[in-house]
Amino acid sequence: MKNRPFIDKGMQWLVLVYVLAFGILMLLTNHGDFVLWLNDRHTSFGDFFFQYWTYFGDGVLLAIVALYFLFTNLHKFYYMLIAIALQTVFVHIFKQWLFAGEPRPKTFFADQADSLNFVEGVTTRGFDSFPSGHTASAFTLAFVLISLCKNKTLNVLIFISAVLVGISRVYILQHFLRDIYIGSVFGIMAALIAWYIMKPYADQPKLQNGLSFKKPSKS
Repeated sequence: MKNRPFIDKGMQWLVLVYVLAFGILMLLTNHGDFVLWLNDRHTSFGDFFFQYWTYFGDGVLLAIVALYFLFTNLHKFYYMLIAIALQTVFVHIFKQWLFAGEPRPKTFFADQADSLNFVEGVTTRGFDSFPSGHTASAFTLAFVLISLCKNKTLNVLIFISAVLVGISRVYILQHFLRDIYIGSVFGIMAALIAWYIMKPYADQPKLQNGLSFKKPSKS
């Protein structure tokens, strides 16, 4: 890790395309247009898929991976822990302070709620829309894993999985395009900053193993 870049050039280009494409889309459309466009394209498969795929951003998977690192590699665990903490702070500042009470699609489109397609079984919230915490969590996890994984194909799949979490948040009417866009940027930033913080300690032998509960041997 110490001599490797955060992500390889191929992934850098992929991220650049993502940031530019979604950024341009936001500039060329009105707030809520993407929600309505995607909502008009509901399908039975989409309802089923996105209803469950969105759970990959609820933080549970982050905790599971962090626990795995705790018992296998302390350097990766601290890296993950710092990334989670940064992402949580970023999202909290914007969601609870700077943009507290920001209406979600359910509230924003209240006058046309009868024409919207709500996914059965999903409880949609009405406020605190910006940014998307699920998307931030998904991208934090994705880029921690991408920075640690050398398999380029697997990294692309991980990235696509995170993007789909963001899209799922719009599909099930929990967020707008800008919410998932900024959430994804926060997730990438959190992983990047954490990576730089932990980079100097990458080769420390005592951090290469996980937490051990072995009792000290008696002399």
